[in-house]
Amino acid sequence: MTIVSEIASNRQSWLDHLKHAAVSWVEGHGQDLLHISKILLATLLALGLSLLFDLSKPGTAMVTVVIVLQPRSGLVLAKGFYRFVGTAVGVVMSIILAASFSQQPVLFLAAGACWLAFCTAGSTVFRNFQSYAFVLAGYTLVIVGLPAALQPDQAFDIAMTRLAEVMLGLLCAGVVSDVLFPKQLSDVLLQIARKRFADFKSFIALDDVAADSRPVRERMVLRFIGEVVSLEALRTSSVFESAAGHLQSLRLRQLNNAFMTASTTFHSLDQLFGRLQANGKLSTLDALLMEYKAIVRALSSQNLSLLTQVRGELPQRLTALRRGLAASSDSDSSHLLDFDSATELLTRFAYELQIYARIHAVVIQTELHRPDDVQLISHYVARTDPTMVVTSALRAAIGFGVSSLFWIQSGWVSGTDAVVMATVVSALFAAAPSPSKIVKQFMIGAALGGFFGFLSAYYLQSQAENFSMLCLSLAPFILIGAWLSTTRKYAGIGTGILLFFLSYASIGSNYQFDMPALLNGMAGGLIGVAIALVMYQIIDPSDSSWIKRRLARALRRQVVEACSRPLPGLAARFESGTRDLLARFAVTHSLENPDDRDIMTWLLSVLEIGRAVIQLRQETLSVTDPAAHEKIEQCIRSIAHLFARPNQTRLRAALDAVLAAIAVCGELPSVLANLHLMRGAMLERITVLTPAETSPIISET
Repeated sequence: MTIVSEIASNRQSWLDHLKHAAVSWVEGHGQDLLHISKILLATLLALGLSLLFDLSKPGTAMVTVVIVLQPRSGLVLAKGFYRFVGTAVGVVMSIILAASFSQQPVLFLAAGACWLAFCTAGSTVFRNFQSYAFVLAGYTLVIVGLPAALQPDQAFDIAMTRLAEVMLGLLCAGVVSDVLFPKQLSDVLLQIARKRFADFKSFIALDDVAADSRPVRERMVLRFIGEVVSLEALRTSSVFESAAGHLQSLRLRQLNNAFMTASTTFHSLDQLFGRLQANGKLSTLDALLMEYKAIVRALSSQNLSLLTQVRGELPQRLTALRRGLAASSDSDSSHLLDFDSATELLTRFAYELQIYARIHAVVIQTELHRPDDVQLISHYVARTDPTMVVTSALRAAIGFGVSSLFWIQSGWVSGTDAVVMATVVSALFAAAPSPSKIVKQFMIGAALGGFFGFLSAYYLQSQAENFSMLCLSLAPFILIGAWLSTTRKYAGIGTGILLFFLSYASIGSNYQFDMPALLNGMAGGLIGVAIALVMYQIIDPSDSSWIKRRLARALRRQVVEACSRPLPGLAARFESGTRDLLARFAVTHSLENPDDRDIMTWLLSVLEIGRAVIQLRQETLSVTDPAAHEKIEQCIRSIAHLFARPNQTRLRAALDAVLAAIAVCGELPSVLANLHLMRGAMLERITVLTPAETSPIISET
């Protein structure tokens, strides 16, 4: 009995362990499993309805489902809306071009190349699903326009059938997403907002201001940049989810801008604290850190009234500290100037933290109404290097031209598949952070998808006697592609499998298997993907040293614009534009790379100096002394001149201009503080501001 009991006990322990492991796995992968199930159900629903309505290509509706279906219902609705808009525009343009150039194939292809270049450029300039609408408007031309040009008498029928198939796919994706265990996008937005607020409170604690801790803080800066951009992307889709979506989107936009403003001021404070420690001004640093810690503790207390109280008492406390510092025997004018600069930053930081905390309370619904003293902030502004736009448009046009030339010269019937796939891939991944890498994955997935299509069509669909058996013959391959597409590492492979499988699996109301046609179609499609891959390899500057120089130049241009553009809304445009420039770069690069660290150094320099310039220009509006006003304007012009094309001579001129402005602004503490901040930042960033120079500049204190 003892042996039997021991065996039973071991078996029960093993079963409990297995059950616990299974439950843990399901909890960890539950969302992915639910999303995969939705893809399968919506795809098969689109297939059934396509067969019921006798649509010519059920695969089009199924591909629409695969592309549109997202884990959250708001994303599905947003992407579906923009897919419809893009497809409708593409269909209209296809009919126009087919009617205009049906007898002139060369002119049709030339006009098509121009249209694709325009749409691809638009997909690079715009963000989120607006970008996707341009992608659809572009490659719908080859899906609808080419068949319509080859069969002008059926152009309208082809266009309307294509539109009906897309609409059916959108309907199936939307219904399944909203009916089967719907996941609201608003829940994700609130979760992101809460987590970012908590992480930011921990980040600004500043337990260590030593220089060797800066790399850790710089990584956090990159992370916060990514979160700003991702929250903005989700925010724009939340308006489709509910009637209250627009109000929530407005509040989230305010929250994002308030966070960017506060985080930039924190960065300037952090840099100033680091300079004080490096220069041995520990008494000044300790006095400032005492007040800074009081602000941070008030924010962490979850009591907004305490933060308001600390902010109200801050000017009086800082004034008392300054008197004590001035009476100290080891202080000099440079200590007082550093203290005054930090006073300006601390006052600004307390105000911006208060705004951020109050808007955050409204967003997470601990407060019902937005405070009346919180003003609306400008929209998030996306920035794209024009060279990236031009190269993307050029790549799409050349890819379309090369594949079309291949089709015409070969006289191959399946050459149209090459044109379609080359165009689709050239447009679909143009805005990806690292397009060459994902296109390589897509090509592997495309080959697997074509092979799966052959297996399903030849071995399984031939045995399917009804709709249920047809679904069973397709389901395993759809599940494989859906599972891979939900895995970030293999998302490109999964997408390639699904697109090629659904395109070449011979899905229709009547079973027809034509081996030569299948092989020719898959070969043409793979050749098209290969052409697009070659174009990405030749014209893909995303990871080159050239594009890093372009990015550094674009970041510098942000400071030039901060010096010259009109002030209304400039701060928000500067903050969002600077972060947007770096966001795509940060996805695929690491601070461990020296070249990438140079870009990060440029970002920190631009954020600190650009923000100080904007604050200085705002303070200058109240300056009545003509001499001081002229020196400040000359200082701003010198900084713009420096960032337009940095070198040692311009850096010396900018520093001299700042010193000249400091000399005449002794009675303007706010102006003086911003001038001192800019000078300290320029001295610290000397290796970036003068990359071609090696001669040092002696810091005057």
